[in-house]
Amino acid sequence: MRIRTGLCVTAALIGLAGTGTTAHSADTVAAACKKKVVAFNHTGYKKCNTTTSWVDWNVDGKTDEVFVVAPNRTIWHTWKAASGWQELPGKGRADDMLGPGQVGAGIRSRCIIVLVTKMSYPYWQNCFYNGKWHNWTQPG
Repeated sequence: MRIRTGLCVTAALIGLAGTGTTAHSADTVAAACKKKVVAFNHTGYKKCNTTTSWVDWNVDGKTDEVFVVAPNRTIWHTWKAASGWQELPGKGRADDMLGPGQVGAGIRSRCIIVLVTKMSYPYWQNCFYNGKWHNWTQPG
């Protein structure tokens, strides 16, 4: 499994209500610390002291998809063919990224895992299969 990460690798999904602030907005929560992230020529912003998860799903040595937690705690991703950064469905909130579940040839679903620091069960995942992302669930 190949994962390139920045800073720490942990994520938190707290609450499911949206704020409407995008990861690529220059005026995301003014008081929140943010760091610029450029992936596939798309510029976005992540929450300070969080991980950027550079995922190589098919283990060919090339990044296939990038995930970040925005300053407003929404979870965003982009990939080579994307038109920009896109919020993952399900209105998830996180404090940091844990990274992908399994990667490699023959894997039927691609899951990104986050950590919820203030919940009794801190780990949550969203998986892509059958052509779409699904709801946030507990892994396992």
